[in-house]
Amino acid sequence: MQRITIAKATMLLSELLDCMEDLYWESQTMEMKDASFNVVRILNAELMELTKVSVQDHHYPYEVISCSTQTLANVLEDVQNDIAGRILRSRTRANLTPLLLQMSDALQV
Repeated sequence: MQRITIAKATMLLSELLDCMEDLYWESQTMEMKDASFNVVRILNAELMELTKVSVQDHHYPYEVISCSTQTLANVLEDVQNDIAGRILRSRTRANLTPLLLQMSDALQV
């Protein structure tokens, strides 16, 4: 397990949120939009909580705040498993895949 700092997690979650928003808008079915929106909602809630952390504390190890670590890991794993069928543009796939892997590594317990 690679522990990341709060600063690194904030950057990673922000980039991941941007990619998931792209995925949402590229989705062609309501099921895909619902799944994408669920991830966007969770990531947005996590980022909102991280903005409350003092900049002086950004060097501390990151821990999930807004939901359980397992919930976030499961949601990201679902996206990772469905990536081939859900992502329409190669740019989105190329941007999203490494971010999902990095976040999954950071969340392993």
